[in-house]
Amino acid sequence: MMKVLYLSSPYYFDMDLCYVQQLKENTDHVFLIDVPSYASESTAFRVKLKSEAGIFPATSYPELAQFSAYLDLKKTFIINRTSKKSYALSNVKLQFKVNQFIQKQNPNLVHANGLLKPNFLWYLKFNQIPRVLTVHDPFPHSGEDGQKVEFIRKLNFKSFRRFIILNDSQKNAFSERLGIPSEHIFTSKLGSYTFLKHYIGEKNEVKNKLKILFFGRISPYKGIEELCKAMSKVCESIPNAELIVAGSGSFDFDIFNYQQSPNFKFINRYISTEELVQLILSSQFVVCPYRDATQSGVIMTAFGLDTPVIATNVGGLKEMVINNFNGLLIEPKNISLLTEAMVTLLENPIQVQTMRENIQKDNKNGLNSWKNITLDLLKYYHSISK
Repeated sequence: MMKVLYLSSPYYFDMDLCYVQQLKENTDHVFLIDVPSYASESTAFRVKLKSEAGIFPATSYPELAQFSAYLDLKKTFIINRTSKKSYALSNVKLQFKVNQFIQKQNPNLVHANGLLKPNFLWYLKFNQIPRVLTVHDPFPHSGEDGQKVEFIRKLNFKSFRRFIILNDSQKNAFSERLGIPSEHIFTSKLGSYTFLKHYIGEKNEVKNKLKILFFGRISPYKGIEELCKAMSKVCESIPNAELIVAGSGSFDFDIFNYQQSPNFKFINRYISTEELVQLILSSQFVVCPYRDATQSGVIMTAFGLDTPVIATNVGGLKEMVINNFNGLLIEPKNISLLTEAMVTLLENPIQVQTMRENIQKDNKNGLNSWKNITLDLLKYYHSISK
């Protein structure tokens, strides 16, 4: 049986839970989570780090026991970092231990999920184990590029020969940018974050047919300004409609007037997974009015709870939101079309219910099924492994 070392971070724990659940059924695997001191609480991943730097089994972190149905805790390990600085002495020493750990595992393949920091790349450069990197953003989002980010991206792209991206739309452009054959880039998909049903309790908010939800990190590329303008127009025909904007970050426009309206609610802070689940369960649908994008964990979070999405036709979103099947797809930066789409779903609850049923079926055995995604990835693993 193939042995895979899957290396990720707390930032991708949402997808990792679903993927590793399938991986453990089909491979001999080791799941290694690199946890900097500032990332011990991110999405569903929340642990109290140990005071000593080291590599510890997941069984020694009681908070992870709740995910035993998804993870083989005996094969899951935490890289417990105690310093925020990559090149602090404790991290330098720890990196040697990590390198020895990987070597001792002797995997057929190393799969890194997300860009790695230079200390990892130094080791991989001199190691002959076949490796592949999942690149979540083949191109930086508008307003989020910078010299440091670009430096890390270039180092990663030079350290790997094989890549996985999560949408077809950007494959050719990514191939041209890196100057590598398109055959070295495998297209996979994000599946629905169905693990979120783990958080559904006996008492949950009932969906409000007039409640709309935007959630996620606040950033200029998310198109929140267009969403607020469109919502104001929605309220002209549906006065009781409500938009919730939930997430941490700084707005790039003035929200004061919207804050004074009963039709708008801003929760401008970190949203726990438990709170997010309740927000989604109480909403009729989710809106992702992005100005640009690659793929979206927000969409797969909504789908994980059988909730339709209105999204803009940017990046790979058209591969996730199928118009009139699991949501509505519109052109970006078009306030009129966004208004029309929101009114359509608010006024047609039967259409929304049909979309929910479609999402449920697709999660089980369709394009967004982790079972199918994993089987495709395993075929790719075998084609490039030692």
